[in-house]
Amino acid sequence: MLYIISISLLFSLVASQPTPCCQSKMVGEVNYTLVTYMDTSEWGCKENCVYATEEGGKVCFKSGELPVTCQESGGSYTAKGTMVDLDPGMKGYLVGSGKKVIVWSTDTTGITDEGIANKTTLEWADMLAEKGGYTVLIPDWFRGNNAPASPPNSPPNRTWVMQVTNWTRIESDWNNTILPYLETKMTGPLSIGLIGTCWGSYPVVLLSRFNNIKCGISMHPSHSGLINLAGQSESEVLSQIVAPQLFMVEGIAVIPTDNYKAGGLADEILGDEITFEEFNDMKHGWTVGGDLSDPDVVSGVMKAKKLALQFFAKYL
Repeated sequence: MLYIISISLLFSLVASQPTPCCQSKMVGEVNYTLVTYMDTSEWGCKENCVYATEEGGKVCFKSGELPVTCQESGGSYTAKGTMVDLDPGMKGYLVGSGKKVIVWSTDTTGITDEGIANKTTLEWADMLAEKGGYTVLIPDWFRGNNAPASPPNSPPNRTWVMQVTNWTRIESDWNNTILPYLETKMTGPLSIGLIGTCWGSYPVVLLSRFNNIKCGISMHPSHSGLINLAGQSESEVLSQIVAPQLFMVEGIAVIPTDNYKAGGLADEILGDEITFEEFNDMKHGWTVGGDLSDPDVVSGVMKAKKLALQFFAKYL
């Protein structure tokens, strides 16, 4: 049942709001995502556009004083953080000022890739900083060596994937660049949580073997195949993890495997230290690259955001 909050509780919307409905918009300091269309005249709303809140509620808007920014799909999101130099050859995206740190590892669309504008990666980072009160850092693990162009719906270039899925290099960047940078920015002992999408689950699970990591989240993970591609043992890597893990797994996978699900390899090895959430109707990549004109995808993204915030609140 669709619930629209009453006029007395509605946020306001400036009279110049364009039609058709924005796919996403910022009203004041709060972001809303379009989920459906319906007749909202009963509540006095300006347009027949229904939006979801970060908490999963549904609202429509009447005219008022708050500033509005319409954020259509295709790269118009205005990021709240800044690009920083982690070292002379490695950049990162930094947002927030909390005492606890989240390090985000991207999918194969790196933070310096032009294609990042078509993902919601930065919006996710901004949300975690704002809603959770964290400092969020997205390092460019690829150091500007972004994925070569490939045909639509095709996997990334295999040679490139093998180049960047290099644990020796990732560990060196972690110890010699990322950690020292965070230590100069933060006061007191570091409390670090990890989150990654697709390719980014590889650094998440491998770094989660370190004692200074509090927890790790992998959304539509790909580390199983990447570990094998890198000539490592998945069982050995998983057995060395010391931080609690959350796997959010799509039901429509590019390369189906039970390793990421309850009853699979990770569950067998990690036991009570891992939590699984399956999104049976979602495709691989839905959290940062899904079609936000689809209400089901919006619901899946909202659920993933809620679970991530809860997991970090519990363990970080």
